[in-house]
Amino acid sequence: MKAQNLGINLHQWLALSTLILTANVWAGDNLNFAPAFGSHMVLQQGHPVPVWGTAKPETKVTIALGIHKQTAIANTDGQWKTVFPPLKAKGQTLRITAETTMDKSILHDILVGEVWLCAGQSNMEWKLSQSASAKIEIPVAKHVRLRLFNFLGATRGGGGDYTAELVKRLTPQRFCRGQWRVCSPDSAAPFSAVGYFFGQKLLSNLDAPVGLINIAMGGTPAEAWVRRGALASHPQLAAMTRGNWLNNKSLEPWCRGRGASNLKRASAANDFIPGDDLGPNHSFKPSFMWAAAVAPLTQMPIAGVLWYQGESNAESEWRVAQHDWVLKTLITDWRAQWMRPSLPFLFVQLPAMNRPHWPAFRASQQRVHDGMSHTGMAVTLDLGHSSDVHPRDKKPVGERLALIASKQVYGKSVVAFGPEVKSVSRNDDRLIVKFESADGLRTRNGKAPTGFEIRNGKEEWHTVNARIVDGVLELNCGTSIKPTAVRYGWVSFPEPRLNLINAAGLPAAPFLRDVD
Repeated sequence: MKAQNLGINLHQWLALSTLILTANVWAGDNLNFAPAFGSHMVLQQGHPVPVWGTAKPETKVTIALGIHKQTAIANTDGQWKTVFPPLKAKGQTLRITAETTMDKSILHDILVGEVWLCAGQSNMEWKLSQSASAKIEIPVAKHVRLRLFNFLGATRGGGGDYTAELVKRLTPQRFCRGQWRVCSPDSAAPFSAVGYFFGQKLLSNLDAPVGLINIAMGGTPAEAWVRRGALASHPQLAAMTRGNWLNNKSLEPWCRGRGASNLKRASAANDFIPGDDLGPNHSFKPSFMWAAAVAPLTQMPIAGVLWYQGESNAESEWRVAQHDWVLKTLITDWRAQWMRPSLPFLFVQLPAMNRPHWPAFRASQQRVHDGMSHTGMAVTLDLGHSSDVHPRDKKPVGERLALIASKQVYGKSVVAFGPEVKSVSRNDDRLIVKFESADGLRTRNGKAPTGFEIRNGKEEWHTVNARIVDGVLELNCGTSIKPTAVRYGWVSFPEPRLNLINAAGLPAAPFLRDVD
């Protein structure tokens, strides 16, 4: 499946100026750029470049981008915007200047290249300094063409009472802060490890700078990242937007409990807690992360989205059943808000861990990947920890995402996926399993493939032996069992670790497949 970069024309971008510029602008009469902008940033090549910010109402603002100049008039709310023609990555360093008769603001060291958004919960948020290879990677994290923007929320996803100052920042306008920085040991260490390894790998495959925007937030369920209108209009998800979210049984009890715990002190002290008809604001609240972290960026052209999330939506059978709808709605609506129907959306399938509903959740992720174009899924079942939801080896995760982006988005001739089941057929006492993306099919440790089961007519599953013969997998099912289906990797935490890979060393994706 090859994603296509779908551009939009200048007139479409200009039409956006009739919309609210952002939920996260800076108030007051001073001349400011929107928080999405900053020195050392990367602008997306090949798309019209909107530049916006705030100034004294009805003030004329002159904006320069390189050698190009535009003018705009701040509206009655103090918001201004202009749009420049598309730029190409030519190695140049640009300045953006905005000035009025009374004020001037300058951004310097601006590059043009590829911009990717990193979103999800704690495993995407997980810092490079916390990764298994931190001591090796951080000292050499010196990439002048890689730029990092930690646009992070005021609170974290952990327990404990929120202070009065944190509670005050629980508004979409005040929640996220950050700045663009050149990749260095100091800026890379607190950045998303998955994002960093993605950017590092992608940079080596492209002749263009790379900019990464990290908005991930620990513990956040997927519905927190979906626009309220999109949830409310979906027949299976609309209940998420009815009544106080802390008491809404269509939402995960763990998330609601954590929210109540975080706000306990403020509630007891009768502090003012920002909120609306859905109850008090919190990063776990439906649509809050959309409003606080995503909406302010939807005017900024990006190359695509990296998504690593699911742990908070895989706690129960009914939550897993919701996931197809939630993730499909999120992807579809984000694409609509960016006005990019084919915006690349790459995500991470949950790794190995001893949690009962994770096999079914991985299947949900696979269905979304199979059913939606311009998506890519990085398989990580060969990674993970039996009891730690935060596996520390993030390098393979980021690099697998970068391989998918290199192939699907940028047309590079690379192997981006491990073996994916193509067909299952019966041949006497054997089942023949054929795969796509399976050149050099082998096992990581040279032993027989593990993790295969067959189902008989009594709906019972039996572990079977497997072997690789001339690039095809054979399962020995014997003559006493008439198999109706085959599954691979259908466990929370496989022991021994699954070992089926291709020549590129990428793992086979878990699957459940009827016998043809």
